Amino acid sequence: MTLEEFRAEMDASWQSAKEEAGSFKDPYIVLERLRALYARFDSGERAMADQVIAEWALEGDEDRRSYALTLIEDLRIGRAVPSLRALAERLTHSAELGASFWVKRATKIVDDLAKQGWS
Repeated sequence: MTLEEFRAEMDASWQSAKEEAGSFKDPYIVLERLRALYARFDSGERAMADQVIAEWALEGDEDRRSYALTLIEDLRIGRAVPSLRALAERLTHSAELGASFWVKRATKIVDDLAKQGWS
């Protein structure tokens, strides 16, 4: 499977989980579904998933960004450090509402991952 095909499947999984969460009015369903999906991946699939989740962290969609940052933090996705740094840098000088929150959150996750040997 190519990265593009994998990305499309991850996007479809995210969308399906969001719809289910909306119908049950339970946003945690999204995280549960995505964590369960990630747990089923082999090492090659996890590498692609790490890349897709890192891409989600950079998106303008704050909802997906929030889930991505939570997954990066919970699953200790060290490969996402460059994306988190890019997000923090981009938003440091942004007038976007909540930019300082996102900068602090991304920086905290990078710091936590650095303590675990990721940099």
